[in-house]
Amino acid sequence: MKAPTAFNHHPRQPGFRGEAVSVIQSPRPRLGLILGAGQHMHPATGAKRFDLSVIDLDDPALPLTLIPMDFFGHGIAADPLNPQRISVFEKRGRGACEIDLCQGRVSRTIHTADNRQFYGHGAYSPDGRLLLCTETIMEGEYPGVIVVRDASTHDYLGEFPSHGAHPHDCRLIDGGRTLVVTNGGGPREGAAPSVTYIDVRSEQLLEKLEFERRDINAGHLDIATDGSLAVVSAQRQGLPHQAPGGISLRPAGGEFRTLRRPSGIIKRLRGETLSVRIHAPTGVAGATTPDGNLLTFWDIASGELIRCYGLENPRGIELTQDGEHFVVSFGFRQPAEAITLFSARTLEKVEGFDLDPTAITGSHLFSCSLPSVA
Repeated sequence: MKAPTAFNHHPRQPGFRGEAVSVIQSPRPRLGLILGAGQHMHPATGAKRFDLSVIDLDDPALPLTLIPMDFFGHGIAADPLNPQRISVFEKRGRGACEIDLCQGRVSRTIHTADNRQFYGHGAYSPDGRLLLCTETIMEGEYPGVIVVRDASTHDYLGEFPSHGAHPHDCRLIDGGRTLVVTNGGGPREGAAPSVTYIDVRSEQLLEKLEFERRDINAGHLDIATDGSLAVVSAQRQGLPHQAPGGISLRPAGGEFRTLRRPSGIIKRLRGETLSVRIHAPTGVAGATTPDGNLLTFWDIASGELIRCYGLENPRGIELTQDGEHFVVSFGFRQPAEAITLFSARTLEKVEGFDLDPTAITGSHLFSCSLPSVA
């Protein structure tokens, strides 16, 4: 079994560009901007503050810009034709908004029906005209739906089923024709967790993947251009918090399977394996398991563990804009708000990018580049 690699961290504080100011990017970006949500509590008053943190990885000062929000963000989606426009979603809450990065502020609030909550994720259509969101109806058996909005006006255009229970993460593929959704499944005695492939135009189910293990849910996903799929999971509702989660992979054209080896590492995937990102050129999936203090890298084709790091409370993982580095958020304190970089090809830590604090305390990271300098 591969033992976790020791992790050496040499943090420095990022530069501070300002609060509620325009996000400015380096003129010749390579790594791009890294975004993440943050939540902080005032030590004296207990008042909570919510922000979107934006860091320019190409500027030697690694400057930080804060954009105030009125909720704790979870997932982030960018308009593919206008990347300065992003949408941020709350997990299990009524918070969602559109942010203009060039203005450095929330430009509009996204509303949902009184009996609904956002479930953390959304996706823009490739032409930027539609915004699809996972939402939960807070009545009856709490069914989940995919809501379709006009991306410019946020007008409700319709909805369709996720063909499963408790939809969470979602990704558009095939030029926007197919939506891939993780359905958490809810309590263990309820509906089985699944990953569903849905034809957006007809709203019909194309394929449904279910898990070999009934004790894990379907949490977050990443999918490569060749169709390779990686899904990370937590334990089902009703099981102990420290019960194992899991990592499931499907190579392009292959079978969907939950990893069982090496057993020593699999046993350490306690709680939720939270974030996942695929580096398509090498066929490697990186995943974070906060409660297990593990950052792991897996070969999608074989399911073999390639590398793992003992890393305190790892949370978000994302690729830089050039596709050459994994960016990982983690932390040695509460709240955890450090980041670092790893080479996507060698999986070695990259020096010079250890930042702490970054104000990023949320579950995920998001990478983008502004249109004026792309």
